[in-house]
Amino acid sequence: MMRTYLPLSIFFMYFFCFILQASAEFLYSDSIKTRLSIPSKSVLAPYKIVSGGKMGNHGISSSPDPMVNYYWENEDADLQVYHLRPTSISVNNEEAFENAKSLLHSSGEITVNGVGELCFDFGTESAAWLEFDSPDFNGDVEMSISEYNQPGVFNLGPQAPTKTAKPVKHGNTYRLELNKALYEGVRFGWIQVKAIDKPWHITDVRLVCQTKPANYKGYFESSSVLLNRMWYTGAYAVKLNLLKDHLGAILIDRGDRYSWTGDAYVSQGVSMLAFGNYDLIKENLKRTAKDDNAIESYSLLWIHSLLDYYKYSGDEVFFREHLSTIDLKITHAAEVIEKQSHLGFYGWDERIGAGFEDPNNPESRAAYQLLYIQTCNMLSPILKSLGQNEAEEKYTDAAIASLSALKSDVNRWSKIGIHAATEAINGGYLSDVETKAMLERHFVDDSQIVSFSPFNQYFIIRAMAKEGWHEQALHAIDLCWGGQLRLGATTFWECYRPEWEAFLKPHSAVPNGQHGYTSLCHPWSSGVTKWLSEEVLGIQPIEAGFKRFIVKPFLNEEISEVRGGVPTPQGIIHFALDSKSGTGKLTVPENTVAELMIPTMGKKISRVRLNGDVVRDSELSKNQEYLSLQALKGGVYDIQVEYAQSRSKMLIDSEDQDGTSITNNKISLVGIDSVSNKNDHSFLADGYLHFTSEDGSVDKTTLPDYIKDVTWKMKGNGTPRLDVWRDKQSSEIPVLATRNPQTCQQTYAVDILTTNDDRYEFTIRTAENTEIGEMVIDLFDQDSKKMIYPTIAVAPSGKLRYYTFRTQGSIRVRISHVRGGDVGISGLYFRKVNN
Repeated sequence: MMRTYLPLSIFFMYFFCFILQASAEFLYSDSIKTRLSIPSKSVLAPYKIVSGGKMGNHGISSSPDPMVNYYWENEDADLQVYHLRPTSISVNNEEAFENAKSLLHSSGEITVNGVGELCFDFGTESAAWLEFDSPDFNGDVEMSISEYNQPGVFNLGPQAPTKTAKPVKHGNTYRLELNKALYEGVRFGWIQVKAIDKPWHITDVRLVCQTKPANYKGYFESSSVLLNRMWYTGAYAVKLNLLKDHLGAILIDRGDRYSWTGDAYVSQGVSMLAFGNYDLIKENLKRTAKDDNAIESYSLLWIHSLLDYYKYSGDEVFFREHLSTIDLKITHAAEVIEKQSHLGFYGWDERIGAGFEDPNNPESRAAYQLLYIQTCNMLSPILKSLGQNEAEEKYTDAAIASLSALKSDVNRWSKIGIHAATEAINGGYLSDVETKAMLERHFVDDSQIVSFSPFNQYFIIRAMAKEGWHEQALHAIDLCWGGQLRLGATTFWECYRPEWEAFLKPHSAVPNGQHGYTSLCHPWSSGVTKWLSEEVLGIQPIEAGFKRFIVKPFLNEEISEVRGGVPTPQGIIHFALDSKSGTGKLTVPENTVAELMIPTMGKKISRVRLNGDVVRDSELSKNQEYLSLQALKGGVYDIQVEYAQSRSKMLIDSEDQDGTSITNNKISLVGIDSVSNKNDHSFLADGYLHFTSEDGSVDKTTLPDYIKDVTWKMKGNGTPRLDVWRDKQSSEIPVLATRNPQTCQQTYAVDILTTNDDRYEFTIRTAENTEIGEMVIDLFDQDSKKMIYPTIAVAPSGKLRYYTFRTQGSIRVRISHVRGGDVGISGLYFRKVNN
């Protein structure tokens, strides 16, 4: 394999960037320390003030959690609260607010002299409510909160879709109360003064943040600051959703705060790794055992959650108690496959049906069947070990039969996409040839390796790691979770596209879509935390309860050092390894046995010492990438690895680099025309479509012969409506529009179906007045549903605008809302291109 060396100048550029990142992280942590307040009393909070523990002496710079360093002696089931002070305060009328910045500190006072708006950034998202103190409040005031830097507005369903209201008075405290539980996902807050009778004063403003007493028993650190931030951000997002006796779902109240069964698979896995709260996870499994949320894959993922809990906890009694539940779910899944029943949902990505819009498409069907086969295969060895031979044989035979049936349908098997391929690879039942073909077909294109929801992305990176594609997985991780952090995330989002980095500013409102308004704190999106502990730190159970476990870290030239811990029922497994110094340490809890895999880093290892004693060659199991030390019993092991040679230059594998960025030549943007007075019928001579029919039908007489049809959904989620846009001259222009604020109606797709694969140009005409909001346009291949052009952001311009593309074949155009009123398009135009 050919390798190229990175020039020294670029090495120093990387080093300089690392120093800048590290400095930023120090400031990030330091700002949290100055903002956190644990008051002596609070008469307003429904929970007691944080108590029962103490703050540690050392900070964790990578964590956005203000309480990351707090240790509870007893992890009380009841929630507790603490106060958080803003990191910055801005005003839109300086004369109205005297001494506005004083409340950044522990004591201060703002004098309100007139109307205007105060905006507070609290630096990190919290499960909180906003309140301020005033001894002489008067006038007309509203308050707002949001996850981003504009007052929050959400879909219908919650008690308060608009996150703005008049404060509720409690003595001298004025609190924004938006729901019975009080808490929302809050990073930004506002006090809007509409009118005053005379000057008055604000003596304090704060978030009252609720928290579940949960100690960080697990931890992760490496030489990559970005990976460290990912681990702690994912853990924090899960912690924010820990409630008294179960694991919650959506932090911001959008009306869907349920205990989502499938979401819990990722959330529970992260929670066990980070907090070791096995009892809570056990209770959550009980809570969700009979609830599939009307989503078939979630029923199977409940089994995965149970398996995960069993492997981590070793709770055999609890596992045996649910054998009948497992059998019911497996039997039902087989019936779903046989009868082609409604799947309900498989993910938000276009390729798996765009959420609830088309969940029964071929890719979702194949993914579900392969998930079923994977589940049967995962159950079989565990059931055999527990003496459940009849059930083991039943599931093994079912998996073999279902896989054979799927493979016999050559057209379906050969056309599966990345999501179905992911389930197949994670199932471990493919041949080496089949696995290699799937990896090379689906996992090398930057534009395709990131799923729209980070929930599904976890399974993708797990499949890549399973086949040793850690480098490529880390690249995909940077595109997905790294991009969110670069846009200011302190918790991970429900949905994300890497293309958003090109046009979004940090902390701004993000596009909405099939999922409705986007949640910026979704615990199901935290799978990267679990992946980093299992694949980079490398600690995984081999036997239930970690009675036997493996430590197999992944290190390279950029990640030269890793250290961390995983809580187990036997105690915390601590591990550290620095490949540059060749030193490390492993703590193996009593009554457990470890296998330690030492990475060779592409070098020859001349000697390994444990606690100063040289390990004989006969005690080492070797391959090209790792040396293995087996049967390490309970104790602490100092590790010293002597590498025979050292490389001072960073290596980049040129073959790997060549495969990670594939240019899509199917489509190109020809131009954007903002002139609003064009003659629509002559803009493109071949044909056009205006959205004038009230019943949603298409007047095909205006379409050219190479356009077979133009279609969109007529009922259910993702169904647009006809509206009328009026320009400055009061001219009326019909628009195909979203149905905001109805739930999951913030987007729709229009399919352009062609009769052949000849090249042509199509133009999307938008209609952008001040009443119509911001939107994005995404373009997909209509057959594969792969994204074929980066997301285009459209802000209201007050004009008609024409976006012209050159392409071939059938295309899907998706329109998605960002902020403001309904969004839509007002016309499509076509022109044939001579090849």
